[in-house]
Amino acid sequence: MRKWLFLLLVLLPGIYLRVCGLQWGLPVGKFFHSTMYHPDESGTIEDIADMNPRKLDFRVRLNAFRGTAQIYMTAAWLGLAKVTHAVKIVPSYGYYKENPGEFTKLFVAARSLSVLFGIATILLLFFSGGIFYGSPGTGFLAAFFLAIAPLHAVWSHYIGTDAILTFEVCLLLILSRRGMETGRYYILSGILAGITIATKYSALPVLIIPLTARLLAKKSLFDKPTLFYFCAVAAGFVIGNPYVVIDPGWLISTLRKTIDITVTNTARTGDAFGSVPGIIYYLTTAPKYSLGLPLALLSASGLLYAAFKREKTDLLLLPFILLLLVELSLPPWRLVRWFMPFVPLLCLLAARFVLLSRKRFFLAALAAAVSAYTLFYTASYVRTMATEDVRDASSRWIEENIAENSRIAVPRMFFWNPAILTSLYWFNETEPFRKNIKKYKVLQTPSVQELSAAHPDYVIISDYEYYPALNLKGKYPNPQASELFNKLSGSGDYTLIKKFEKSPSLFGIKPIGGFYPHDWRYPFPTLLVFKAEKDKPAKKR
Repeated sequence: MRKWLFLLLVLLPGIYLRVCGLQWGLPVGKFFHSTMYHPDESGTIEDIADMNPRKLDFRVRLNAFRGTAQIYMTAAWLGLAKVTHAVKIVPSYGYYKENPGEFTKLFVAARSLSVLFGIATILLLFFSGGIFYGSPGTGFLAAFFLAIAPLHAVWSHYIGTDAILTFEVCLLLILSRRGMETGRYYILSGILAGITIATKYSALPVLIIPLTARLLAKKSLFDKPTLFYFCAVAAGFVIGNPYVVIDPGWLISTLRKTIDITVTNTARTGDAFGSVPGIIYYLTTAPKYSLGLPLALLSASGLLYAAFKREKTDLLLLPFILLLLVELSLPPWRLVRWFMPFVPLLCLLAARFVLLSRKRFFLAALAAAVSAYTLFYTASYVRTMATEDVRDASSRWIEENIAENSRIAVPRMFFWNPAILTSLYWFNETEPFRKNIKKYKVLQTPSVQELSAAHPDYVIISDYEYYPALNLKGKYPNPQASELFNKLSGSGDYTLIKKFEKSPSLFGIKPIGGFYPHDWRYPFPTLLVFKAEKDKPAKKR
């Protein structure tokens, strides 16, 4: 009975923190936008829409460079939602533009798959305390830490690979740990490892987990079980990516694109991804925002203790953690969400470290203090997601305060911008949702020269142009954006008339201040509205 009470204590905050704000960034108001405020979510829906089941065409065309298994899982999940009449799936995009409520339902249904895998990962940790460290209490505390962990809660809101991949990693670790004792599960582990790599190609380090388990069980790596394991990996990869067999050339071109985007491409890293060395970023910045500082420090203590103690579970976890850390540090990209697979493992090590203490009062006080801050941090973040987004608030303000037919410029039409501007820019005048919004002439002026030539009445800039200009040139190099910001703020030709800004807070208290990393501030970009000073002559350059 007490076990189920503990499970309830874990699941209640875990479910709430993953469901609250689930409609964030969707077109729930009058401003229709097909690209979500999370820039990568739409890709999954677009790939599913491009499939043609009647002709047995299930090729992933646009976003296969990340992996395909998550897209197939989402397609199956949406198929189930359609059968149960939870959503309407029609081939016509025009239908969703006329019925944005159905468009929102479609995205919520797809997001709910991440919610499901997020909750399932919590359950895995809860019931695996005995498997990993012979302590059900460790499983309970680890699951509670994961239930309230900021990154895991927030990224369980989005359509994507992260929540699914993290579940697969945890399940593979459990199977491998059991395999150390029983000598079984290697074929099942191989199939799961293959599916995990098909979910996200960068998950290649998971291959080491069952192999490490065999070494710890004092088994040879040059025998039939190892051969069967690698055959099972291949079979699992085909299950998650069947076109590797149907069209091998397609896989080769896809992998080349993957390498180009994630490893060699540096063209888009200047806006906000940072230039801090990857190993430093994933040892400092990512844990701070992913876990909050108290849980991050507790996890670091647990990790160091595991390196010192080197029990069987420690030796199973540590090589994978190290190999994945090295892999993530190689690309030029610096993204908080890539830290996701580490989160449940660090929660496990943190819980194990806390329960080492024989002083119950100290144990309870430490766990309570860390949990209180972490819960406050995560709750403040998801509350921000549940309230009106600045892109919607700024759209209302534009209609209320800027005269119709005014010329409004943005440096770059992207997901940071007010929804009304993306609606007007990307869709033609015959679209039904445009009948209900004011008309403006929307321009793109990415440089000072283009801005001067266009002479817009207003200019709205976002994080892409704003933050690189705030004495962050070393961390966020973007000379063009800085030049544009300086033109708007220092030339006298424009006046700042409105600033839209918010960040996670509860009761007016911010858990973390300062500049949030790129993908961690998707729900709360800063928007600045500048008005042209028409009465002043343009300054000669």
